[in-house]
Amino acid sequence: MPNLFRNRKKGIYTFFKGKRLISIIIPVFNEESCIENTLIQLSAIDCPGGKELIVVDGGSTDNTVFLASKIAKVVLSAKGKAIQLNEGVKNSKGDILFFAHADMIVPETALIAICHQIADGFDGGGFANVFDTYNRKIKLLGTLLNLRFVRRREQSDRCIFYGDNGIFVTRKVFDELGGFKEIPIMEDYDFSLRMKKKFKVGQIREPKLVLSARRHIKAGFFKTRLQWILIKKLYLLGMSPYMLDKWYKDIR
Repeated sequence: MPNLFRNRKKGIYTFFKGKRLISIIIPVFNEESCIENTLIQLSAIDCPGGKELIVVDGGSTDNTVFLASKIAKVVLSAKGKAIQLNEGVKNSKGDILFFAHADMIVPETALIAICHQIADGFDGGGFANVFDTYNRKIKLLGTLLNLRFVRRREQSDRCIFYGDNGIFVTRKVFDELGGFKEIPIMEDYDFSLRMKKKFKVGQIREPKLVLSARRHIKAGFFKTRLQWILIKKLYLLGMSPYMLDKWYKDIR
């Protein structure tokens, strides 16, 4: 029965009204090294209400568009993660929106977990995650990142999600929030804050998304973490995201 899901809190089964199509939206720019494998893996995941894969390209100069178009719907957009994400939503049909990265491994039970989360009364949320590289520094980082969340799947002041958490949300809530603020950096943090203030959000602890550690390996573990800590602190202190984006581009 494709639209039947168990409400784990109440111990009963809940029928969704109509199809709960999940739109998986991936913003890309020059991701030919990973986009095809990511889409192949996503296309094999079962979803009771169905799914659609949407890749939003921000002007790639490599083979990203060609590779993605063999498997997913490709939308051409101006460059900018928030702009691309919003454009992807405009070109999607799903009742549930799931925002992923081009180099992210999504476990085969993740989409069903999202459906369960929504059936349990949540309006959105994100996943716990681990890195695909298991040296001591990267393993420690993954543990620290997941400490941002409480252990229970309930609303919390600490329940803030970033892009690497695979943010998901119902279309109704996304529209009510006005989508992502089209700023060059911290758009995921801003969206998550606004979502948490008005709606019920929670973390899915299992399964965990698998993240690429390529940025940490290429740029250096401590440099990458220090950059993001400083960016977040300066953003919260009121520094313009446009200034932060310029600084980030200059130092990476």
